[in-house]
Amino acid sequence: MLQSERTFALEGGLSGSLAIGIAMALAVEGVALHVWIAARSHVWAWAITSINVATLVWLWRAYQARSRSALAIGTHDVEVTIGNQLQCRFARSAIASADVATWRSVPDVAPDFINAAKPLEPNVVLVLREPAEARLPFGIRKRVMRFGLRVGDPDALLAELRS
Repeated sequence: MLQSERTFALEGGLSGSLAIGIAMALAVEGVALHVWIAARSHVWAWAITSINVATLVWLWRAYQARSRSALAIGTHDVEVTIGNQLQCRFARSAIASADVATWRSVPDVAPDFINAAKPLEPNVVLVLREPAEARLPFGIRKRVMRFGLRVGDPDALLAELRS
């Protein structure tokens, strides 16, 4: 992460209650499957149990990473980090506009737009002058010109970007 003048926490993503609900379902399902399969094969029962444990660890790490999502604004650069889902750095001078999000400014689907607030609605839209390369999961790269972000204080973010 870059040395920033100001960092804004990004909202959205997997909620704690949803993560706990999925984890509880996985645990109950894992125990039931282990007991049922163990009568036939101990190897397969432990294999399925280890997959469930690995899934629980992945779920926990994804939740923790998403809870540290941030928009870091430096003197010359801006970095958007959304857990393990997105990392993008671009020059601060590459920002063409930063505005409060409206229903007209947030497309449902667009090849150059990333809604970083999902499943929430973004309250700020950043538009770049030229596409920036964003790193997505599994090393996938995408050229992005617009970001939909949700921050706690959109007015402070917009003031910082316009200064």
